[in-house]
Amino acid sequence: MMIGAIKFLGMIGVVSALTACTMDKAGCDPKAMRDAGLLTKMNCDFSGSYDARAKDKEAQLAAERQNNVLLRQAVADMEKKNTLVAADVAKRRADVTNITRSVGAYIRSVQSSNPSNAALTAQVNAARARLEELQKTPVTSGANNAEELRARIQAVEVEVEKLRKQSAILE
Repeated sequence: MMIGAIKFLGMIGVVSALTACTMDKAGCDPKAMRDAGLLTKMNCDFSGSYDARAKDKEAQLAAERQNNVLLRQAVADMEKKNTLVAADVAKRRADVTNITRSVGAYIRSVQSSNPSNAALTAQVNAARARLEELQKTPVTSGANNAEELRARIQAVEVEVEKLRKQSAILE
């Protein structure tokens, strides 16, 4: 009887050893192993599958943390860019407002100084039309919008320069 028990225990040891060799990380998932038997859990432990699985999870966590750091940096960079774009749009609006105000004052001054001159009135109307085009231009963050604003500002400047020359001739 004793020899039979020793053979039985020896056979269990051999089976356990062979089973331990066949256990892999995927087969030793603790969530799936809740209902597993004691020998299966021991096989996972002795085979090193639990440790290998833990190391894999730690490596995965480290990679996710690195991705998180990169994502946070990208978000911070985009927020910084959005702040700069918003500041640029605000500056463009302020520039358009300042130009409109100063050119409008100049046009009124020139027109009131010589209201009966038809050539000067035509030039004032042309300058006003350019100024109104500038005011109607939407101010956005796009590069095309910046170019369009520059072109319209230059057109207003050209008209104001013509008006200045015409006004200087008449004085």
